[in-house]
Amino acid sequence: MNMRLIYILIALSLGSSSCKSFLDTEPTDFVTPSYKTVNDFDLALAGVYDILGNRTFYGDVWPYWLNVSTDIEYTNTGSSNATVYIYGPAEANVTDFWKVLYNGIYRANLILDVIDDTDLADGPKNRIKGQALFLRAYYYFMLVSNYGDVPLYLTVKPSINQMDVPRTPMREVYDLVIADMLEAEQLVDEVAGGNTEATVNFGGRVSRSAVQGILARVYLKMAGYPLMDRAKYADALKWSLAVRNSGLHSLNPDYSDVFIKYAKDEYDIRESIWEVEFYGNTQGAMQEYTYYIGARGGIRTQDAELGRSGGLINGSGKLFDLYELDPNSTAVPLKASLDLRRDWNLAPYTYVGTPGVKTPNNDRWRRNMGKWRREYEVVSPKDISTSPQNFPILRYADVLLMAAEAENELNGPDNAYTYINEVRRRAYGLLLPQPPHAGVDADLPADLTKDEFREMIKDERAREFCFEASRRTDLIRWGNFVGDMKNYIAWALANGGVEGHVLGSRNVSDRNVLLPIPTYDMALNKALTQNPGY
Repeated sequence: MNMRLIYILIALSLGSSSCKSFLDTEPTDFVTPSYKTVNDFDLALAGVYDILGNRTFYGDVWPYWLNVSTDIEYTNTGSSNATVYIYGPAEANVTDFWKVLYNGIYRANLILDVIDDTDLADGPKNRIKGQALFLRAYYYFMLVSNYGDVPLYLTVKPSINQMDVPRTPMREVYDLVIADMLEAEQLVDEVAGGNTEATVNFGGRVSRSAVQGILARVYLKMAGYPLMDRAKYADALKWSLAVRNSGLHSLNPDYSDVFIKYAKDEYDIRESIWEVEFYGNTQGAMQEYTYYIGARGGIRTQDAELGRSGGLINGSGKLFDLYELDPNSTAVPLKASLDLRRDWNLAPYTYVGTPGVKTPNNDRWRRNMGKWRREYEVVSPKDISTSPQNFPILRYADVLLMAAEAENELNGPDNAYTYINEVRRRAYGLLLPQPPHAGVDADLPADLTKDEFREMIKDERAREFCFEASRRTDLIRWGNFVGDMKNYIAWALANGGVEGHVLGSRNVSDRNVLLPIPTYDMALNKALTQNPGY
């Protein structure tokens, strides 16, 4: 998509101090670029944002290679590679993911090292500093939650005599993440409709709501495995309610329209609070496209007008069965669902031939990921293997479900129903001008125990956020990732699944709770140690 703050890839380079003698002078310091004007800093900030859309992050590696195989989704390639947890310290995707996150941290540090010493007015200075702080923190959050203890680099001027930097204990990394985000929350702008003159009116830029919502996510992670700091549920509730109580956000009444907007290059910051910007069709100078939609996922078709897709990503039979059936449905062989999300997320058809003809798909184990549909894209011509559709990092529905989860863990389900039922009512079409199922009650039963409600939260997150690269991380923080994946094997094979549907589960072991520290970096940094099992 074309974002209002245009991403520009800029060359960031290191210099060296001038020398009297080229041969006998040792380097003593690093020199950072000279940023002076608001425009200088905005260009540098675009470079920090640019990391999000890199192929080795949200453009491909994160949603596909590292997160495509869980109990609710799988890739149908049958390949024995990183997509099914076959990887080691030399795996390219694991290495590239690590590298791109540290590259983002480096770019943020270039800004943070100098911005306080400039003559910029407080308004733009705060706006730029806040975004750089938050993005640095977010990249560290992705590192620590996936690799465990990681080295901390808080400046672009490390000691030239100490290049071997040991791993910082994860608790200290989380403390840095929280500190940066809390400071950023006071500096960044609100979304449009807030009280500040400068407001954020599109999801590609970090707003105060984005910071608050991601803070809730970080605290939820800290409350779960491996830190198990249960006191952090209170913080998760505080920050998710800060977003809700701001009055700046609401659910799009139509679940499918959330994703159609990504295809149509439209923003809805009330629902899609923070998203990765993709744009272009591999033609022209400005490009930042995703392989996750197109080459990997989408409704299978060879029709270029519709938008080609390999249809490599499918939902599992377990995900299909999580959606409530319509008891009055007479459809065969698969009954209709009261939950409108099912047939949007799990496409009930594929396209056959060219031009593509919609052909029903009645196999609940082989339905393509339909969440992003290339037929709605407005960029023309459509590229054969990439897409310009944005990817959500934080949606308002996530804020509501985080509030429900934290409230239940703290106080039980009584007050948590409000938040989860908002999401469910949208899912059943009750927020639409003409609800398709008159008289249907989407609310959860009012007499659930705390443990029962927790299980409902887990299922609701699967129904709502399938294919959004959150299931693996959810299962890990809930503390039984390996057990859940292994239990899924027996369920799948007893309920119509075959071995190809459980490849990932077959390969999962305790070591996969964390990614390995890349061999490449261990060779450069002798102070690094490896994670267990690798």
